[in-house]
Order: sequence, then C-alpha cells, then structure tokens
Amino acid sequence: MSATLSAELRAALGGFDAGRAALAAGVAVTVLAGGGSNQTFRVTSAAGDWVVRLGGADDQAFGINRVAERQVHAVAARAGFAPPLLHVDEDQRVLIAAHLPGAPWTREQARSADGLRRIGARLAELHALPVPRGVRRLDIHAVLAHYLELKDVPPGPMSRADLAARLRWSLANDRPRPPALCHNDLHWRNFLGHDPLMFVDWEYGAVGDPLFELAAVVGYHDLDAGERAQLLAAYGGTLTPADLDPMCRVFDCLHALWLDTARGWDALEAPRRAALLARLAVDPAERGA
Repeated sequence: MSATLSAELRAALGGFDAGRAALAAGVAVTVLAGGGSNQTFRVTSAAGDWVVRLGGADDQAFGINRVAERQVHAVAARAGFAPPLLHVDEDQRVLIAAHLPGAPWTREQARSADGLRRIGARLAELHALPVPRGVRRLDIHAVLAHYLELKDVPPGPMSRADLAARLRWSLANDRPRPPALCHNDLHWRNFLGHDPLMFVDWEYGAVGDPLFELAAVVGYHDLDAGERAQLLAAYGGTLTPADLDPMCRVFDCLHALWLDTARGWDALEAPRRAALLARLAVDPAERGA
C-alpha cells in the first residue's frame, strides 16, 4: 500500500547522506507489514531500494536493545543471512536495510514440507557459523524473569503463577546445546522468500541455544509431531523430538508472557490461540515429561 512521506520517515532518511540524496531525488513509499509497534516501509528512489524500520516506543517492556540488534544484524548480513544494513540510528530506533527480492512467507508456506525443509537446512547453516565475538548472549532465564516481573501487565488466559511453574519444570529438564548465532523470533513474517532464504527483523537476535530457535519455529507454526520430525530431519544431526520438547514448552510460556505484555491475545487468530492454550494446559509434571 502506497503511503505519504511522514515527518518521522523524512527524519529517518535525513539522518544519512544517501537518505538525503533520496529525499532530494524524490521517493516512493510503500507500507510493509510490521510487528508489534514497529512501522516498516519500502522506500524507492534513484538512490536505492530500501526497507526502513521505525521502532516503537516500548523497547524496555519487550527487552529490546537496539545496539545489540545492530550488532547481530550486521554479523548475520555479512554471513549472508540478513539484508545488508545501510544506516542505523539506535537512539531514534531507525534501521535501514537493502530491499531484497522476494516476499515474506505465509504461514502455510512455513508449514509445508518444502518450507520445513528449507527452514531446517538454513538454520543448520546459521547455527554452524563460528560464534561471533562482541554480540550479546541470550540468557533465557533472565528474559523469562524480566517478563514475569513486569508490573501492570493484565492477566492473560493462564495465570503467571501457572506459567512460572511450567517454566521451572521445563527448564530443569532442558539440556542446552552448544551456543550459536540465533535469530530467536522466526515466525513466517520474518522469512524472506529469497534464494537463499533470508531472515529479517533481528530485534531478538543473539548468541544462544539452537534448541530455543527451533522451538520458536515449532511454537509459532503449531507444528505437529510429523512436522517437527520433518524440521529436525532437515536440520540434520542427532536431535530428537524428545530433546526439543522441554524447550518447546519454555517457548510457549514465553510467547504467552509476551502476549500478556503486548495485550495481544485478542489479536491472535482463534485457531492459533486455541492451539497455544491447549499446549499450555498440559502440566509437564503430571505427565512425567
């Protein structure tokens, strides 16, 4: 959808030389789907074809660090997993990257046999990269504590006490894998239909546990046992569904806490809401998992 050039977008482009050249030449602006409170635009001009992301004002609540985002995106871009960066202004929450061919995936694409094959194989490549220095480390315990301790968050469909109990059990049964560079937020809108497959929106990118990365793919797409097996087969190695199961429960609990914080339960599609709540309703202690 075409859009007018807002004051915020004009200021973002005016923050670097190529952006000022684009403004002088004239730009065409298209609104792209964004996540949460972010706004994302495609800006085309004689100076280039870019994606401009204007971050929301609630970074603290969601644990977003824009300096860390820039660092991990830059590493991923150099390795060929993210669009090249052109300009970043952390204070203004502005990130401008090259626009690459291809469209964001649909949920159906991500759940297809071909989609799972491509995701699994590409994640195996990402996680095989040398662990970079100077990039933040994801401490999943600290992330969970942050969300559990937030004040003035309205209660969701499951109490935070129940979520905390499930987290304690699942984390006690999790067996972390060697750390790797991870995106950590891979739902279908963050897959770019480019060859090779690219990942966008690195707000939560960090060096972390590959199991959490895989669990996010499972949870966001409500993968059943057969689809999980397809994902792990494409990923390769010796991982089994039993290895992944505790972290899948951790991710589901974190997703619920995020939805509480974002006041996003009502915006979640009914089938996805029902699937998430059904998984959360299973008490791992009762089933001996």
